[in-house]
Amino acid sequence: MSGWRQGYRGEGQSSLNTVVQRWPEKFIHVIPAGTQGCKLDFTPGGVMNKAVQTLYQGQAKIEELESIRGMAALLVVFYHIPNWNPLFDIGIVRSGYLMVHLFFVLSGFVIYNAYAARIGSAQDLMRFQFLRFGRLYPVHLLFLLVYVLFEVAKYVGQARLGIVSPNSQPFRENSLTALVQQIFLVQAIGPAGHPTSFNTPAWSISVEFYTYLIFGAIVLCLPRIKNLLFSLLAMASLLMLVTNATFGFGDLLKCLAGFFIGCLTAFTVQRLPLAFPRALSLILFAAIVAFLHWKTSERYDAVIYLLSALLIASVVAVKDGYLNRLLNLKALTWLGAVSYAVYMSHVAVIWVLSQVMRVVLKKPEAMIGERSTPQLSVVEVIIAWGLLIAIVLVISALVQRFVETPLRARSRRLAERWWRAETHPASRQVT
Repeated sequence: MSGWRQGYRGEGQSSLNTVVQRWPEKFIHVIPAGTQGCKLDFTPGGVMNKAVQTLYQGQAKIEELESIRGMAALLVVFYHIPNWNPLFDIGIVRSGYLMVHLFFVLSGFVIYNAYAARIGSAQDLMRFQFLRFGRLYPVHLLFLLVYVLFEVAKYVGQARLGIVSPNSQPFRENSLTALVQQIFLVQAIGPAGHPTSFNTPAWSISVEFYTYLIFGAIVLCLPRIKNLLFSLLAMASLLMLVTNATFGFGDLLKCLAGFFIGCLTAFTVQRLPLAFPRALSLILFAAIVAFLHWKTSERYDAVIYLLSALLIASVVAVKDGYLNRLLNLKALTWLGAVSYAVYMSHVAVIWVLSQVMRVVLKKPEAMIGERSTPQLSVVEVIIAWGLLIAIVLVISALVQRFVETPLRARSRRLAERWWRAETHPASRQVT
C-alpha cells in the first residue's frame, strides 16, 4: 500500500500517548488534526505491518486468524466424535485436541494487540476482565444448563424407564461440586478441579479466563517489564509441561504457555520488519497438518506452540501470502465467526446422537478405551458425521446470533456505562 494515510481520532492526549508508546515515532508521524484529535501517518518506509495497520483502521479482527480458529474448532469436533468405526481412527483426528493449544496462542496474539497498552488503571483492568467475562460466560452458561438437563434426563431414564447409561451415572461425575466449579469457572484450576465434568470443552475457558486476569494484572502493575514477565511465564510453563512437573495444574499451564507465546508473537510482529516468503504460511500450515497426523507421542505436544506462533506470524506479516487467499474465503471467515459456538456446542450434539444410536437404533457397542461406544458401518459413519456437522453448524449459527452476539454487545454497553474508558479503534470489535 503506497503512501496511504489513515486518520485516527483519539480522545485526548492520553490516547495519543498510548499509541505512540506502542510504536516509536520513527515509524509513526503525528499530524495535528484540529481540536478533535490527531492523525497518524503510517508511511511506506515504516516497519509497521499491515496487521497493525488493520487494527488502527478500526477493523480489529484479522479475518485470516478467524478462519484459522474456525478450522481448528472443526478439527476439535472431529476429535470428540466417538470411534464409531475403526477405519476412521485417523492420526490427524486423534491429535485434534492440540487445536485448543493453538486457540491459546491465537488468543494471546489478539489480546496483546488489543490491550497490551490499554490497561493503565484498576478501572481499565475491571473493564477488560468484564468484557472477557461477557465474551465467554453467556455461551458457557447456556450449555452448562443443557448438560444439567441431560443429567436430569439420565436420572429419569434410569429411575422411570430402566435405561441405564453404560458410561456414567446421573449426577455422579457431574456432581454438585463440579457444578459449583463450572459456575465459577474454576473446574480446570488445580488438582481438586473437575475439568471434564458437564460440557467438557469448557475446561479451556476456565483456564483462559484466569489467564486474562494474570495478563491484565501484569500490564497494569508492571508495564515496563511486561514482555520479560510474559517470556518467563511462557518458558516456565513449557518447562513444567515438558518435565511433567505440573502439580495438578497441567490445564492451566497449557493455557499460560500458549497465551504468553501468543503475546510474544504479537510483540515480535509489531516491532520487527518481518519479511516472509509468500509461500511460508502455506508451508507452515502443511507442517502442522503433517505434525498432527504423524505425531507418535504426547511428549511432542509442545511443538504445536512453536508451529502455531510461526503460522500466525507468517499469516499476519504477509497479507498477500498464498494461504491468505484460502483463509479469506467467505465460508471460512463465517466458520471463524461461529467457532466459539461450534466449540461449546458440539459435545452436546454428539451426546444426543450417541443416545439415539444406543437407545433408538439399538446399534451394537464395543469398549473403546474405557467407554462403551456404538459401532456403525462405513456408510453409516459418513452419514452420521455429515449429520453431526450440519446440526452443529446450524445450532452454532443460532447461538452466535441470538445469544453470543447480543449478550456480548450488552456487556460492551454495560462496560462503557460502568467504566468510562477511552474508546480506541481496536476496542470497537476486540472484546
